[in-house]
Amino acid sequence: MEKAKDQRPDLNMSGVGQAAGGLYRSVRIDGVCTIATDVECETMDIHGIGKARGNVKADRFQCNGKMNVDGALDAKELRIDGIVRVNGPVAGERIEVNGVLTADGDCEAEKAEFRGWFTIKGLLNAGNVDIMLYGKCEAREIGGETIRVERGSSSVWKRLWQWAMPKLITRLEADVIEGDEIVLEDTTADIVRGNLVRIGKGCKIGRVEYRSDLQVHPQAKVSEQTQL
Repeated sequence: MEKAKDQRPDLNMSGVGQAAGGLYRSVRIDGVCTIATDVECETMDIHGIGKARGNVKADRFQCNGKMNVDGALDAKELRIDGIVRVNGPVAGERIEVNGVLTADGDCEAEKAEFRGWFTIKGLLNAGNVDIMLYGKCEAREIGGETIRVERGSSSVWKRLWQWAMPKLITRLEADVIEGDEIVLEDTTADIVRGNLVRIGKGCKIGRVEYRSDLQVHPQAKVSEQTQL
């Protein structure tokens, strides 16, 4: 099997063009490239503008440019420093987003770290969910063992993005947030359900359901509290 992997070709695109899908060892896009069908590879590096007209599966996926995926994106290690849009679900062991992620399906990982902003139209589910807010983040539902949401500090990174989004909103919005240990700031949610729950400054929560302990910041609003 390892020998078969070694015999896979590399795909390197530095101009403008289209490539066939299939099995590759490494895929690197420095120009503008469309991959016609499903693609599976060990590594995929996007430094230009890419589009996949199918599913993408990789051991390691990294985007410093812009990438559109018509199907699903599945990578053991997934890092986004640019802009990625996925028309299906996203899955990985470790997901790190320092740019922008938009997914029309669910997003699942063992560990998910966000330092940019995201829109996930399905469920964001990970063992550990760590969100540092630098823009507006949205998910239908968020689930995990540990969920932490904090407002990011003003930074050069944020100021660089504000040329494109001058009215940048720094907030997380979700219908339901459920986990064992939950710490939230600047979050709007209909329901928050957990064991240990900390509702911090700037939160607007419809109902909190907790088992062991609940703390609510004086500058947070919780309409209803229920101990399970």
